[in-house]
Order: sequence, then C-alpha cells, then structure tokens
Amino acid sequence: MANHNNTAHTSADPTAAVTSMIQAIHSHDLARIKHCYEQATGNERTAQLRHCFEAADNHPANYEHYQNIVAHCISEHGLPAGVIAGINTTERLDFFMPALQAANAFCATNHQGNTFLHCLFVNPANPQPPFNYIRSLLLFERNESLGEALVVRNHQSLNALETYLSFNPHQHELPQHELAAWLALCEAQRKLSGANNDNLAKVMAHVRGRAESAHRLTLIASYYQVSVSSLSPMN
Repeated sequence: MANHNNTAHTSADPTAAVTSMIQAIHSHDLARIKHCYEQATGNERTAQLRHCFEAADNHPANYEHYQNIVAHCISEHGLPAGVIAGINTTERLDFFMPALQAANAFCATNHQGNTFLHCLFVNPANPQPPFNYIRSLLLFERNESLGEALVVRNHQSLNALETYLSFNPHQHELPQHELAAWLALCEAQRKLSGANNDNLAKVMAHVRGRAESAHRLTLIASYYQVSVSSLSPMN
C-alpha cells in the first residue's frame, strides 16, 4: 500500500516491527498480535498494516483473516495517520472498511488534514472517482458517520468534494451513474453543513490552471448551486 504521508515523525526502518507482526500472526495469538501493534510507533504501525494488506492481496484465501487482524488492531489502538493517504482505491477501502467501521475512523485525518475520502477522490490512478461506491456505502446504517467525512475540511479548507473539483486531473465526462451519485453526495454534504461559497474562487483558481473542461465547470456549478455562465468571469 502506497504511503504518501511522509512527515517529520518518520522513524527508523520499520522492518523489525513488521517481522514481529509476521511472527505474531503466525502464532495465531490475537493478544500477541494486538500487543505487537500497540507497542509500535505510528510509522511502524503503518508498515504493519501495509504488510497485512499486501499479504491479503497476495493470498486471497486468507483475505478475511488479515482483514480481521487489521480491524482488531485499529479498533483497539487507533488508525495511524500514515495509512490514510493509502486508502485511495476501492480495493484498499474494501479491505480497511471493517476497521474503519469498528474504530469509527471515517473522519480520521493525516498531517494535511485529509480524510481517506480526500485521498480517494483525488487519486489520479482511479480512472473514475468512485462516487457511486461511496453513495452505496452511505445507504447502510452502520456507515452513518461516513457522511460526516464529507464535511471534514483539510488544511486548505477544502472538503473531499471540493478537493476532487480542484485537483482530480481527469477532465472527461462522468458516466451517468457516477454523475447521479455526485449529485447525491453534494446534497448529503449540503444537508450536513452547507456549501462554503467562499471556496468557489479558490477551487476555480486551481481548475483554471489545468485548462478546465466544460464538464468540470458543470460539476462546480452543481456543487455551489450557481449557473455555469456565472463561472465565466473567473476563467
């Protein structure tokens, strides 16, 4: 799992901590596994969780086993900030979802103030932003707090939807089902906190620098509930 959260808190090589986790997992002793995680630094925990994801990805038969281990560790001892930027694909979110649910960690942020939704929506490796996927998750009662992550603002004062508008490099038109999901997420966000129209100029400044598409302008207009023509003077 990629880790894009390099900070001043970077510790020594976490190899020993990962080795200890592997040994604990092989012991089939959950208490030992959780203790190993508890004793690790934030950077070491990130490496341990990365190992679990990669092991699950490489050994599908043990996928749920590693998923459960991660859920136990995170629910009891927290989600390290270094993991958040790595939960930026639907495959990674699927793996970490039980842990995020158990720890009620949907709104956890990294050193940039980003939730996993910020990272998921802006990741250029995703050909299409998974708006429909997130909308589907919101329909489950156990994910009610996921909606609150939509209103978390990072250190640039942008929420996840605004981060998508500002920084996602893919300018092509959204498929109909993703567009419908985008509109539903905009509505959900507005019900929780309303749109911050003070950010409109900020978003447009980022978009203007990337030769914005007409479709992106339509999405901006739908989010801020303004006309597309009103955006023209900002271009």
